[in-house]
Amino acid sequence: MTTVIENVSLVFGRELEVIKNGYIQIDDGAIISAGEGKPPDSSQDTRTVLNGHGLLAVPGLIDAHTHLADSILKDIGIGSTLDTLVHPINGLKARLLREAAEAEVSEAIAMTVRDMLASGITTFADFREGGLAGVQLAQNALQGIKSRALILGRPNYAFNQSEVINESGSLSKETMRELMETIDICSGLGVSGANEYTSNAMKQMSDLAKKQNKLLGVHASESAGSARFSRENFSASEVERALQYLKPNFLVHLTNATAQDIQKVSSRQVPVVCCPRVNSILGLGFPPLLELLEAGVTVALGTDNVMLATPDMFREMDYTSRILRGNRRDAGVISSKDVLKMATVNAASVLGLGSKVGSIEEGKRADIAFLDLNSANLRFSRDLIASVVHRARPEDAKCVMVDGEIVHGSIPSA
Repeated sequence: MTTVIENVSLVFGRELEVIKNGYIQIDDGAIISAGEGKPPDSSQDTRTVLNGHGLLAVPGLIDAHTHLADSILKDIGIGSTLDTLVHPINGLKARLLREAAEAEVSEAIAMTVRDMLASGITTFADFREGGLAGVQLAQNALQGIKSRALILGRPNYAFNQSEVINESGSLSKETMRELMETIDICSGLGVSGANEYTSNAMKQMSDLAKKQNKLLGVHASESAGSARFSRENFSASEVERALQYLKPNFLVHLTNATAQDIQKVSSRQVPVVCCPRVNSILGLGFPPLLELLEAGVTVALGTDNVMLATPDMFREMDYTSRILRGNRRDAGVISSKDVLKMATVNAASVLGLGSKVGSIEEGKRADIAFLDLNSANLRFSRDLIASVVHRARPEDAKCVMVDGEIVHGSIPSA
């Protein structure tokens, strides 16, 4: 069955061109045509025709970095340091998650993902703690929820500081066996950081991900302390060690990366996911987004820990845009379109989904958020892209599709 949305405004193609009166034609979950005016052959009886008047179709938003299990720990530890909260062994989060009932964690994950869908987020990449059991818990929580979820597992083990410094040891046979089972059932690996593993252990993880042709992402240089630890003990930055031993598909954070780090990331063409709101609430600084972009690095946005920030890409885009302009004291230092790309086109590319999602165009999956242009918030907009980035709210998402299936709200029949 073909579905056609007529009379709709849309943000079209990879360059996010605004079309004021257009159409989207969907068949078997894919966009078969989209553009200005009327769809071809719209008189066919087998088509479902919907009236998109007053709606703006934008690519489904992509949250490129989340920690969804944190949903049971909302707003805990505000004002605490990064290590106090999220160290993989000794952090408050790790301890409380170990103590939490699985049913409670599962319920919290499911509630958060449904809320993300309702706010236009159709794809997300979650760094999942807890090894094999942690991945299985997340996958069970998502059953029956139609969302494009990339679950990235990790070893249920991290080395202590002295082991890392002395470069002693590799992941045990038992840990590797479980890690192989883990990566078999998920989208790849989401490593906590280079400072928690020896070079041999990182090579093991890298080899496994490459052999399985799965994604590998890693946190790097999030705090000044983690950056300093690496330089003092290895005469190399955390970014350099991650690039050398893990060979990741993407890096996360780089909040305290040096100019040399950025140059190395650029020369190896490794994309970066930045999480400005969580970095800020943790007092870690603001990621060098402009420097990364100026170096030719592909940058995406993520909302990171649910315990510290609502997974709301509208908020993330708005905050990012305003801080970038304010910090540079230059209102024109970045365009609204470039910020929106970080939550759509760029994010799809970073996560290896560029051929599937991230834009509304022929051949892509129909992951689309339809915003209500008649809402009190968006009505009278004179720049729709700017309004999406700086003004749109989750409640403006009147309808959301994943694979052409409506998962939130509705669109009236024509």
